[in-house]
Amino acid sequence: MNKKSRTHSSLINSLSASVAQAISLLMSFVSRTFFIRILGEQYLGLNGLFLNILNILSFAELGIGAAITFSLYKPLASGDNDQVLALMQLYKKVYHLIALIIFLSGMLLLPFLGFFINGSTHSVGNIYFAFLLFLMNSVVSYLWNYKRSVFFADQSGYINSLNILFFQVMGQLLQIIFLLISPSYYLYLFIQIAVTILSNLQISKRADKRYPFLKKKVRIPVPKKTMSFLKKNVVGMISSKLGGIVVMGTDNILLSAFLGLSTVAVYSNYTLIMNGLTSVVNQGISAVTASIGNLRAVGNPKKEKEVFFKYSQISALVGVATSVGMVSFFSPFIRVWVGERFLLDSKTTFLIVLGFYVTQLRQSNINFTNAYGLYWEQRLKSLLEALVNLVVSLCLIIFFKLGIDAVILGNLASNLFVNAWWEPLIVLKSGLRSSKKEMGFYAKFYALELFSGGCLIFLCMSVAAIIPVNLFFIHVVITPILIIFSVIVFDLTTSKIISINFPQQSLIKRFANKTFHK
Repeated sequence: MNKKSRTHSSLINSLSASVAQAISLLMSFVSRTFFIRILGEQYLGLNGLFLNILNILSFAELGIGAAITFSLYKPLASGDNDQVLALMQLYKKVYHLIALIIFLSGMLLLPFLGFFINGSTHSVGNIYFAFLLFLMNSVVSYLWNYKRSVFFADQSGYINSLNILFFQVMGQLLQIIFLLISPSYYLYLFIQIAVTILSNLQISKRADKRYPFLKKKVRIPVPKKTMSFLKKNVVGMISSKLGGIVVMGTDNILLSAFLGLSTVAVYSNYTLIMNGLTSVVNQGISAVTASIGNLRAVGNPKKEKEVFFKYSQISALVGVATSVGMVSFFSPFIRVWVGERFLLDSKTTFLIVLGFYVTQLRQSNINFTNAYGLYWEQRLKSLLEALVNLVVSLCLIIFFKLGIDAVILGNLASNLFVNAWWEPLIVLKSGLRSSKKEMGFYAKFYALELFSGGCLIFLCMSVAAIIPVNLFFIHVVITPILIIFSVIVFDLTTSKIISINFPQQSLIKRFANKTFHK
C-alpha cells in the first residue's frame, strides 16, 4: 500500500472512530444520568465493581487477539486468503475456549462477592444474580467478537466503529426507556446482553459478506513459523495483560473493599468522563496502527523514526488539550450533571487529570508496540508495572488512609517509574533499531513533554480555580481559551526540539500556512 492509501485509510479510521466514540460518550452521560437518578449511587458503585472484576477475569484472553491481528497484516496485504482463513479459524477456537474459562472462573468467584464490598449489600438487591448477568454479557462477547479483527488488520476499522456506535446507542436508549417504565437493574443488564449478541452477530455477517472465504468449512493449518511467532508473543502478552489488569482494573475493587460502594460511585463518575475521553482520543490516534504496520512492511527506517517522533508529539498535544479541558471543566460539569455531593476536591481532580496525561504520553509507544508485534520484548516490564502499582496503592490506602488518591498515585507511580522509560526503550531498540544518541534525544523530548504539559495543566487549573464552581457558563467560556493557549505553547515548545533531528515547522504554523495560503 502506498503512502497516499495509508494516509487515506488512517484519516477515515481515525475520524470515524473518534466521532463514534464521542457520540457514544455523550449517550453514556445521558444513560448514567438516568441510572443515578432512578437506581441510585449504590447500584452505580456495584456496576463499577463488577466492571473491574470482569476486567480481571478477561486475563484469560492473554492478548491473543492482538497477536493474531498483527499476524493478519501480511496475508491480507498479499491476498493470501488461505492464511487469513487459517488464522481466523484458530482465533475462533481460542476465543470459544476463553469464553468457557471466563464463565467457569466467574462461577467459582460468585460465592465470594461479599468480600469485595465494605458494608451492607441489602440496598442493591441480589448481587449474585446481578453478577451472573454481568458475567454472561462478558462470555457471549467472545463468541463472534473475533471477526472484528479482520477489519482492523485490513485498515477498515471504521466498519467496526460504526457497528459499535449503532448498537451501543440503541442499547442505551432501550435501557433508559425500560428504566423509566420499570426501574430494574436486572432488566438493565438483560438488555446489555441482548445488544452484545446482536452487535457481534451483525459484525460477523458483515465479515462473511466482505471476506466470503471465511465461510469455508475446510480446515487449514496455521504454518509452523506463524504458530511459533504467536506462541512467543502470547507469552509476552500474558505479562502485558496482567500489568494492564492490575493497573487499570483493580481501582474500584480496592475502593469498594476498603471504603465502600458510595466511594466507587463518586470516583466512577470521574473515570467515566476520563475513560470516555481517553477512548475518543485513542480511537483516533490508535486507528493508524495498521498503517504503521504497513509502513514497517515497506521498510523505510528513517521514515519510521520520523513518524514515531511526530506521532509522539501529536499524541502528547492531544493529551495536553484534553487534560486542560478536564482540569478546567471537571468540577462545574460534575456539579451540574449529578450534583455537588459527587464532587472531589481540587487535589484529587488534579491527580486524576495528571494521571490521564501521563498515560496519554504512552500512546505512541503502545501503538508502535502493537504495530511491530513487540509483545515478547515487554513481558517483564508489565510484571514490574503491576507490582509497583499494587504495592504503592495498598500501602497508601492502608497505612496512609489516602482513599481515592491512593489508587491514582499507584497508577502514576507505575507509569512514571516503569513505563516512562521501559516502553520507549523497547520501541526504539527492538523496533526502530535506534542508536544511543537517538535514545538520549527521545529522553530529552519526553522530559520536555512531561514537564511542559504538567506545568500547563497546573497553571490552567489554578486559573480555573479562581472562578467559583457554580458559575458554569463562565467556565464554558474560559475552558476553550485555556485549551488554545496550552496547545500553542506546547506545540511551539516541542516542535523546537523535534526540529533538531527532523526539520519541520510547528503544527500550528503548518496549519496556518495551509489555511491562509491556499
